[in-house]
Amino acid sequence: MNEKANLPAFVWLLIVMLGVFLVIEGGGLFSPLPYRSLAPFKGKVIDADTKEPIQGAVVLAVYYFTGYGPAGAMSSIKDGQETLTDKNGEFKLLRTRRWFVLFRGYPEGTLEIFKPGYGTLWDTRAKAMGDNKSWPTPGKFIVYELPRLKTTKERKSNLPGAFSYDKVPYKYQRKYIEAINKEAVIVGLSPYPVPCQENNR
Repeated sequence: MNEKANLPAFVWLLIVMLGVFLVIEGGGLFSPLPYRSLAPFKGKVIDADTKEPIQGAVVLAVYYFTGYGPAGAMSSIKDGQETLTDKNGEFKLLRTRRWFVLFRGYPEGTLEIFKPGYGTLWDTRAKAMGDNKSWPTPGKFIVYELPRLKTTKERKSNLPGAFSYDKVPYKYQRKYIEAINKEAVIVGLSPYPVPCQENNR
C-alpha cells in the first residue's frame, strides 16, 4: 500500500532529476533549450596588396547544424543568405538564423567571399584580420583581405564549384553562382548550368 502511494512521488523525482540533467549538463539531450542561433554580422573586404576596398564581392553565408546521435556527429546544411559589398567594401548579413532543436547539437556557419579576379577567402594568402576565416566572432567587425590573381592559370585553379552548397536554395546563392560563372567565361571555361526554375525556390 505504502509502495503504491509513494510511486508517483518517486516518478516525479526522476522526471525532475532528468530534466535538470538535460538542461544543464554539457552532454544533455537539450543543450540549451529550445533554440540555437547564429547572429547577423558586418564586415569589410579589401585588396590584400593595396588595402583598397573591393566593391561587388559576393559574401555568402551557409548555415548548417551539427547534431549528435547514436552514429556520432552528423552535419546538415539548413539555409543560406548572400549580399554584395558596397563601394566601401562593406557588407551586412542581417538575418539571424535560428533552429528549434530537440537533440544535442550546435549551429555552425561557413563564409564564402568571391570576386572575379581575386582569390577566394580560402586562398592561403587571404586573411580575416584578427579572427578566423570560417565564421566571425559574435559582435565583431572583421576585415577580410583577398589577394588579386595575376594569371589566367591562377584564376582557373581558384574557381570554386558553383554548386558546392546544393542544399542551399538557389535564390539564396544566386549572386554567388553568377559571379563564379562570370569568372568562368572570362578565363575561357564553360559556365555552370543554372538550376531549373522549379528548383529555384
